[in-house]
Amino acid sequence: MLRETDVYFKTRIPAVVVLLITLTWSVAAANPEDKSPPRYAVRAGKIVTCAGDPIDNGTILVSGGKIEAIGPRDQIEIPEGYKVLDHREMFAMPGLVEAHSHVGAQGGFNDSVYPTVSGLEIAHQIQPYNDALKEAIQGGVTTILYIPGSGNNLAGIGVVMKTRPGTAEEVIIKNPGCLKIAQAGNPERRSSGELGSGRAGMNWVLREKLRKGQRYYQKWLDYEQGRTDVKPEVDLQLEIFRPVFKGEIPVVIHTQMFQVVMETLRMFHDEFGLKGAIHHGTFDAYRVADEVAKRDFPCCIGPRVTVMDRENGQIVGVVAGYYARGARNLFVNVDATGSTQEDLHFQAALGVRYGWPEEDGLYGLTIRPARYLMVDDRVGSLEVGKDADIVIKNGPVMDLRSAVVKVLIDGEVVYDAAQDRRIY
Repeated sequence: MLRETDVYFKTRIPAVVVLLITLTWSVAAANPEDKSPPRYAVRAGKIVTCAGDPIDNGTILVSGGKIEAIGPRDQIEIPEGYKVLDHREMFAMPGLVEAHSHVGAQGGFNDSVYPTVSGLEIAHQIQPYNDALKEAIQGGVTTILYIPGSGNNLAGIGVVMKTRPGTAEEVIIKNPGCLKIAQAGNPERRSSGELGSGRAGMNWVLREKLRKGQRYYQKWLDYEQGRTDVKPEVDLQLEIFRPVFKGEIPVVIHTQMFQVVMETLRMFHDEFGLKGAIHHGTFDAYRVADEVAKRDFPCCIGPRVTVMDRENGQIVGVVAGYYARGARNLFVNVDATGSTQEDLHFQAALGVRYGWPEEDGLYGLTIRPARYLMVDDRVGSLEVGKDADIVIKNGPVMDLRSAVVKVLIDGEVVYDAAQDRRIY
């Protein structure tokens, strides 16, 4: 590649060379199909698959953006034409999955006018490969759930997307990806004077909206299954409730403090039977984790992963507090807005530092959030047929001293610490 410092200011490039380069670029642009997807053989000293036991001295074959084969080196034959990425002294793991992020664009994800805006679609403002996403990649984060903020009691529709370069259409892997709810805290700041500005009002407004959405879903279900010939009218404010009540997408429920967590469990699990998760669940919310465990309700903990116990002044690990009381469906978030998405691994490591089992912390970064988002057929573990989202680290994967040295997303190298400017 021609660099200005090496060539341009020292020599004059003949016009014919410029013409040839221009023609070459023009032909390549006119024939994008000429570019074959990269094919790699990724070698690693240890492959942490999150789908079984780690593989020592392993190889991963990557073709067409997918994992073609994975196993011990002596059992995987590298076909001709595959470029070897040799990291035999390092560790390979799945790309990290963040189930609560606001960095799909930089700002503009709150609309605090009405208490509920169930038809608001955040997909329309995605800014692919913005600076925050570039930093996320350097932290090993390859998939995020990009969601509206919590300025509204019911804030709209999120999308699951990759952090790699590409158009919005290319990076989105699930749309709609979720319905975003915000319980207490942030929505109270609206102070509009409307019903729904306080906690009791929020609960009433949410129940009414959910009942309305449930009736809308049932009308469409009756029509689709032939119980009525009357086709319902499409209501864009209620359309999202069809996949929600079908169980096709989860509900993201911004909630914290034990009494708010209990209301979330009663409303979304007990009353409506929806697939959802407690998001944040911080402060002293872990005190009701036994109720969470009874329901096996997922919890996406963070960004606070420690809290001071008000009774004895001891620092407590929030995730460990849930785990100690029997909750197992646990993963973490950093609630990233303008930056910090790259710190997702730090959240899990800090949880481990305060008592969360290390293997559980690893799953809480990968396969568990992928299952919650219902995209575990594509991401969250290293298995044949899944997207080739692979992170190479120069030490044990849960050790904070280990750095990310290379990242593949959809089978393409999107970060190489040896060549790219390291910003994390």
